[in-house]
Amino acid sequence: MTPFVITAIVLLWIALPLGLVAWKGRLMEAVVAYELVSSIAVMVLVLLAQGFNRSGEFELAILLAVLLLGSGLVFVRMLERWL
Repeated sequence: MTPFVITAIVLLWIALPLGLVAWKGRLMEAVVAYELVSSIAVMVLVLLAQGFNRSGEFELAILLAVLLLGSGLVFVRMLERWL
């Protein structure tokens, strides 16, 4: 295993408690955890693409980064009704 794959695995372990916060936490805590998990997911995809030497997989990470930015803004806008 390359250092890129090992780092991706560590980041996935870091994301587990954030998933619990997003699921069980208060509203604003859930929003912050969602944004953090989405950032970690993009980093994991980039690390795995580099670790397995698949340059075509970088496109998925870039697309996910763009989509997650918009979805986070929509998510916060929808939560604004209940705040």
